[in-house]
Amino acid sequence: MEFTQLGVIANTHGLKGMLKVKSETDFKDIRYKVGSELYIKFRDEMIKVTVKSFAIQKGLDYLTFEGLEDINLVEKYKGSFIFCDASVQPILDKEEYYYNDLLGVEVHNNELIGLVKEVREYPQGEMLVVSRENLKDALIPFRKEFVKEVDLKNKRIIIYEIEGLL
Repeated sequence: MEFTQLGVIANTHGLKGMLKVKSETDFKDIRYKVGSELYIKFRDEMIKVTVKSFAIQKGLDYLTFEGLEDINLVEKYKGSFIFCDASVQPILDKEEYYYNDLLGVEVHNNELIGLVKEVREYPQGEMLVVSRENLKDALIPFRKEFVKEVDLKNKRIIIYEIEGLL
C-alpha cells in the first residue's frame, strides 16, 4: 500500500486524547471526516486509526481517534506523521491540484524564482511559499491572476511578472 502524508502531530490538547495536527493537506473535510481511516507512522510502523472527531482552530487541526481517547495513549505520538491511503484520493476538477503535487515544483517568471516548499491556506485563498536562494521566502497567491501556467509533468509553475509581488 502507498501512503500520502497529511501532516504532523504537533502536540496534545486536553486529557481526552485530542491531537493538534499541523496539516500539509488539502480537502481536510474529506480526509479527516469522522470514520475515515488514517495511519500514524510511529517507530517505522504504520498504525491504523479511525477518526472520531475533527475541528479546525487557530490554523491547526484537532483530531481524536477511536480507542485513543486518553492523553496517556496519544502523548507518545507527538512529532509523528499522519498518512492516508494514497489510492483514496478525491477527484479533482480541471485546474485543481493536490498540495503534495505542488511541493518541490520550480516557480518561474522570466527566470527561476525558487521551489514551492509549502502551500498555506488563508481565508483569501491558498498561498505558495517559495524558497529562494539567499533571500527570504516569497508568498505567491495561487490564483489565476498571479499564476499563468501549472505544468506538473515538467514540475514548473509560471507566474505573471507583477511589480511588488516578489
